[in-house]
Amino acid sequence: NYVEFRTAPSETWHPCHFSSDVVRSLLRTQFRDYVEAVRKADCAADLKRRIGSGPPIWVADKHAMPLPEGDTHVERLWFAGDGHEYCAKLAGALEGEARQKLWDELAAFL
Repeated sequence: NYVEFRTAPSETWHPCHFSSDVVRSLLRTQFRDYVEAVRKADCAADLKRRIGSGPPIWVADKHAMPLPEGDTHVERLWFAGDGHEYCAKLAGALEGEARQKLWDELAAFL
């Protein structure tokens, strides 16, 4: 169940405080959940906070995968169960122009 995560740009490895099942679930659902939460937000403050950071690209959890000072995101995951490394990019995450287009669309909810 043990997982480690590598942060960027330092490329240092850290122990994750979630099990592999939870991390795999986050990888599958975190982007989708973000979009749904913005569309269903009923509080202006929550909506502004979510929109401000933009649509997520990388798996994140400030408690289970805290970023060291100077690092911007989790880029790799290592699962002890199979001994392999994986990209920490979220399923369905958008980048570049597609991400900006979604961000603009979601910002219209403000």
